[in-house]
Amino acid sequence: MRNPLSWDYLNAPLWDTPVWGPFSIAFVALCGIGFVASLLVYYDVIRLSQRYPIARAEIQRGAAIAAVLFGLGLFFFTFRFLHVSAFGFYKRFWLYLVLLALLAEAAYYIWWARTVYPAKVRAAAAEELKRRYLEPVSSGRRRGARRRKRSPSRERVRS
Repeated sequence: MRNPLSWDYLNAPLWDTPVWGPFSIAFVALCGIGFVASLLVYYDVIRLSQRYPIARAEIQRGAAIAAVLFGLGLFFFTFRFLHVSAFGFYKRFWLYLVLLALLAEAAYYIWWARTVYPAKVRAAAAEELKRRYLEPVSSGRRRGARRRKRSPSRERVRS
């Protein structure tokens, strides 16, 4: 096997290299499983938004980005599998680029889960504690009481 990171290997013509190999099988399996999993997370099939309400928007955004990247990986591999040489999408370069983008996204969300998410959890807990123990601003009435109107017979007449 040649060096999988050499420029000649990444841009080899379609008829010069086999379609199926250990890297391509692993790549298709990763993209297929990842695409389905990211769609399940995006549409909240496993109810992640109930377990992690603070991270709901970020989880959905990450799943959408992952679904696009996994879909692109399957798209580029389809060109390679069908031996279609249009626009150069059959080259291994595109598969490696998608894999690099997936690794970058995974690194970002690992960083986010280790730094930003705990800070958001602490801020939400502090806000809940503050809301629970601080007295509401009183306007002189008890909470929820309605102001009564005076009846016309009870109004005082000023002389």
